[in-house]
Amino acid sequence: MNNELVVFVNVRRTHLERGAVFEAAHRLGYGVALLADAVPEGLPRGIVRTVVRLDTRDEAAVHAAVDEIAAEHRIAAVLGWSERDVTTVSGIAQRLGLPGVSPGAARLARNKYLMREAVAEHHPHLVPRFARVTDWSDLSRAVELVGFPAVLKPTSSSGSRGIFVIDGPAGLRPAFDRLMDLTATTETRHELIYEEFLHGTEHSVEGFVHCGQIHVVGVIDKRTTEPFRLELAHLHPSALPADRLDAVHRLTADVVSALGLDDCAFHLECMVAPDGGVRLVEIGARGGGDFIASHLVGLATGRSFVENAIRVATGRPPLDAAGPPLWACVRKILTDRVGTLTGYAGLDDACRVPGVRHLVIEQPVGAEITQPPVDFKSCILGAVITVGDSAEAAEGSAEQAAALVRADIS
Repeated sequence: MNNELVVFVNVRRTHLERGAVFEAAHRLGYGVALLADAVPEGLPRGIVRTVVRLDTRDEAAVHAAVDEIAAEHRIAAVLGWSERDVTTVSGIAQRLGLPGVSPGAARLARNKYLMREAVAEHHPHLVPRFARVTDWSDLSRAVELVGFPAVLKPTSSSGSRGIFVIDGPAGLRPAFDRLMDLTATTETRHELIYEEFLHGTEHSVEGFVHCGQIHVVGVIDKRTTEPFRLELAHLHPSALPADRLDAVHRLTADVVSALGLDDCAFHLECMVAPDGGVRLVEIGARGGGDFIASHLVGLATGRSFVENAIRVATGRPPLDAAGPPLWACVRKILTDRVGTLTGYAGLDDACRVPGVRHLVIEQPVGAEITQPPVDFKSCILGAVITVGDSAEAAEGSAEQAAALVRADIS
């Protein structure tokens, strides 16, 4: 048995995403050591050799656990799969002398205000007007600088949680009060960003930086809900015309350089305006969630994104796509109702739609379902993942399957 391990700091919330990263490590010949705040059920014990439950925000406890693992195994890499773990992973990698994003770059990538400051220093046209907000007086000054419409959101959130679109003065106080509550226990306590509302289409860029070289593996078209901008669908590859794609690639290179990202995966989000201008929304020094890294990119390109992420974390370059692309789509299953989830119908019919590869249910029967801004998670019931030989085929299958799933909520 290979004694080399990769250390994972936490894993994604669904069994489908977790399985993808464990299996990727196994295919590359590594076992896994898992450091986790909560240990999920059903871990593949032939792959996950060591499990340590601890507070992964406790730096001393994390380093002590890593030292114990290193005393018995050779650690080949350390990776995280969610935004909150980027700085922890960076600190472990630096301490062990492993490839990984530097702590300084990780800090910039984790904080949307610092991120914008770093990019604006050399490329001010790539970011919206913005201001940091920690109290009501800050917000008043930010409104004078940025105006309306605008977006108010936490500086350290992910997954479109806590995004408020502000159309005028009446929306300021409710959004501010709710976000102060939401951020009371976060690492950037009571820190928000108020920024210009960007018009256009939303996209993400998935890729890697290895030894200073950027490898973009895909640009994705994204759809969100209104007014809280929950992510509804992702389609790979993008339908953007060549000149807009070129602009997205240039923005990606400029942002990666400005933040000093290297030896890591990245997930960049941007807006393309009707006039073709491209501006940054945010970038994470890790793979995308919402099944983007775990499934979407691999289904479209024939090359596992998470395997490439592990390759980069072990100091090897990522591999190129395996052939001509297919189209892959992730479509969330959302509800606009409030109450107790008592059951599902239509799951069998949804699974039989041609092109459906996965149907994931995230909310169990008995769950209490609420809506933003009270809660930003429970209204997302699950997701459908599809593949097609055209964008229309992949999207059509995803829409058809999602429409067939019915939730009973009372």
